[in-house]
Amino acid sequence: MKNLTSKAVMIANLIKQGILEEVETICPECKSKMVRHVTDEPTQVDYAVCPNCGITASGLKLKHGADIESIDGKYQAQLQKQMWQGVVKNSITLGNPDAIFSRRFANFKAENDRAKEIGNQAYILAEQMRTEPLHVMFTGQTGAGKTHLAVAMMYKYLMDGEANKHGILVNFSDYVALKKLAMNEMNGETQRLLTRADKLVQKSEIVILDDIGAERGGTKEVVTATDFETGLLLQFMNAREGKRLIITSNLTSEQLDKKYDQRTTSRIMYRIQGIEFDIPDYREKSGVMQS
Repeated sequence: MKNLTSKAVMIANLIKQGILEEVETICPECKSKMVRHVTDEPTQVDYAVCPNCGITASGLKLKHGADIESIDGKYQAQLQKQMWQGVVKNSITLGNPDAIFSRRFANFKAENDRAKEIGNQAYILAEQMRTEPLHVMFTGQTGAGKTHLAVAMMYKYLMDGEANKHGILVNFSDYVALKKLAMNEMNGETQRLLTRADKLVQKSEIVILDDIGAERGGTKEVVTATDFETGLLLQFMNAREGKRLIITSNLTSEQLDKKYDQRTTSRIMYRIQGIEFDIPDYREKSGVMQS
């Protein structure tokens, strides 16, 4: 009974999503309505099959019954692929999307014990994010793998469970630059891009705010943020209150205090779980880009 019930739910979901549809043909054994793919030609009713008994409209009985689980699995895989394509398309970054969004836990380069420990900590946080709207922050020098593990965490969260979630990565430096560009743009194309991104920052189940503090200056010389930059950052933090957020920065907490005012820094650090990437930049040694 349990298997039949779960199959019935699966069929109902596939019908709701427009993958299957019921037909008027009744199964001679269990008296249920048969179903068929909506992509089949309307005249080809012989393609209809009873989801319970596996009997087709033409009277044949499928050896292994109607493989509803396989249909549902393929559909979910297709939705997950489309979902990740949406993340790539809508994210705000001037970096190479093929490099950025291919990052996974499996291809994280852990060159020493500390790097392995950091990778494990990030994985545990990703597991916690399945049920908790955590705020996580990665700090450390460029090339240590902060963005890599942030994207890996987002990917893991989005691929677990139903494929009806949203996510976006926003590189803060690029976001600030586009906001300034939009002010003087005549056709409004950049503003439309930003409006879509801002809506996703509000509604997405998980968001990455990448590389805060790099708008101007660097780690050697911290340049105080302008009111405009600080205002955008505060808007971002307010939009993600009580929602999943991963932040990355090359700056230490002390440098962030210098970069932004105390109110902004306190807002960032409120109930945040942090990992310090106190490991070397391996790009010079291996040629691998792992920011």
